[in-house]
Order: sequence, then structure tokens, then C-alpha cells
Amino acid sequence: MNGWLIALLIVGGLAVLAFLIIRFGFIGAYISFEGKLTIHALIFGFHKPVFPRKKRAEKRALRDVANISDPKKLLKAEEKRRKKAEKEAERQRKKQAKKKQSQPKTPKDEPKLNPKETLDMVLAILQRAYALTKGKLQIDFHKLHLRIATGDAASTALLYGAATQSAAYLLQWTQDHFNTVHRNDGDIAVEADFLSQKSSLEIDISLQVRGLLALRIWLGLLRSYHLEKKRAQKHAKKRIAKQAQEPST
Repeated sequence: MNGWLIALLIVGGLAVLAFLIIRFGFIGAYISFEGKLTIHALIFGFHKPVFPRKKRAEKRALRDVANISDPKKLLKAEEKRRKKAEKEAERQRKKQAKKKQSQPKTPKDEPKLNPKETLDMVLAILQRAYALTKGKLQIDFHKLHLRIATGDAASTALLYGAATQSAAYLLQWTQDHFNTVHRNDGDIAVEADFLSQKSSLEIDISLQVRGLLALRIWLGLLRSYHLEKKRAQKHAKKRIAKQAQEPST
């Protein structure tokens, strides 16, 4: 009896802990750009690289090669890595070919959407995403530094003025109509560089939402996708039927 009670207490404690993590923990993304784009997923305090993404085999091979100091062993390890990469590429090719063959054909009753119907569907889903995330995202600008440089003083000054106004407008619109932007003095800066020839951009932004809200947003977007897809297909069927009734010229 005591054993069952202890097991129930442990299971109950884990369930409460999981609920608290989901309810009060954060899920989001960390986006950085300094010459190249990197994206990390933030899941309840843990960071996971999303882009760029290296395959496990490549990571293991690089780690193994880095630990070898003998040139002969290094060449042998490199040859082994190359053969393994070729085998993996061939396996992936066969897997894709098999997947393509086994892929079910599009049902005949599913009409093909034209560009306008597709665009209407995407815009409707984006509007729903805006409504679901408005006021719920935590946006932190850790760094957004834009340096304007063209090599010509007049062009740099004109572009700097346009960039400054655009950045101020977008920031104000985001805070007034979407979500509050958390930042400190100096985190967001637009500068004119009259000595350089090339502009540069540095970005460090994190977007986070509480776990339970993230689940609601995901379910809402999934439902919106299915509804808008059915609506777009309905319009497509009407369009195709109308075209079939029109006399051919």
C-alpha cells in the first residue's frame, strides 16, 4: 500500500510540475544575424539550433577528425567519412524515390487553386495568426544595429533618413497595434557611415510566448488552415464549374 501511495505521489508531483512548466514556461525563438542567419528554438529554457542545421553524421565526423593528430590516420578517417557520406546520399536518394512512388495521388474531387485563391487563403491565415498572437508575444530586441553606407555621402544621407523614419514607424506600429517591444537604450540604432562602402546589419531578437498560449495558438492556426483550405477549394470548384458551363470560343 505504501508503495502504491509513493508511486501515486511521484506521478502526481510530476504531473503538477509538467503543468506548471507548460503554464508558466516559455516557448519561442532566438533570431540572430551578423553576416549569416542563425535561429535557435527556445523551449522551456533550453536552446536548440534550428537553422543552419548540421546533420549528426557531419557533426560526429568533424569531431572525430578534430581529435586526430597523425596525418595518416587523418587521411584514413577522411576517406572513411567520404565513403560514409556517399552511402548516406545514396540511401537518401533511394528513400526519396520510394517516398515519391508511394505518395498518394491528389484526389480528383480536390480542385487546383489558382494564384488568387491561394493568396486569399494565405492572407486569411496570416490575419488569424495576427489575431491569435496580438498582445501575447514577448518581443525582446537585444540588438538591432543598422549601419548605412553607400560610398556616396549624398546617397548615404538620403538612405539614412529613409531608414530612420521606417524603423521608427515600424517600431511604433508594433507597440501600438501588435505587442510591446522590450529594449534598452542603445539596443536599436540606425547609423550613417560616410567612410565605408557597404551597409551592415546586426540583429539579436527573441520572440517568446507562454507554453499554454503556444498550444492554443498552434491549435487555432491548424483549425484556421483547414477552414481556409476548404473555403478556397469551394471557390475553386465554383470557378471550374462556371468555366465548364461557358461556351468555348
